[in-house]
Amino acid sequence: MALEQQEQQITQHANQGTHSGEKSQASFQSQAGFIAANGSMNVSFYYIPHMSSVVEATRVRKALVPFVDLLVEHSIDLDARHLTLYHHLPIDEVTAALQRLSLGAELQQTMSHYEPVEISTFNKQEKTDSSSQNKTFTENQLNPIQQFLYAALEKLRRWIKVLQGKKDQ
Repeated sequence: MALEQQEQQITQHANQGTHSGEKSQASFQSQAGFIAANGSMNVSFYYIPHMSSVVEATRVRKALVPFVDLLVEHSIDLDARHLTLYHHLPIDEVTAALQRLSLGAELQQTMSHYEPVEISTFNKQEKTDSSSQNKTFTENQLNPIQQFLYAALEKLRRWIKVLQGKKDQ
């Protein structure tokens, strides 16, 4: 599902005529529904030296589509020519598919990655807390701004009165 969303985003991005120099790294919300019961998963890092354009990044994404059941999430850093895959099961088939693209894909390393399910609920609480903090931050910042603008308007009024007084004389 995440791969299909990223494929749609990159297709829309490419159709809009964007520059290939832009960073095309996608970031997604935590997918707690895909995390294994013990909360652990693996992350694999690939270096793809010949992936230098959006077209080649699209080829990589399309190569990942058949493995949507194996992968939780992926991220492509076009500038660094890196691919990051989050998964639960071994992905030897994915590595073979990436190598068939003839872009020089190399698996750098696979590490254990732990994201407990509690993080997703913590993130939701954090978002509501941060929105209330943003309101108080805005209110706290608004007060000094209001004071500054009020003082500036008062000086402008005085200046206008002085000019009107000189004009009358």
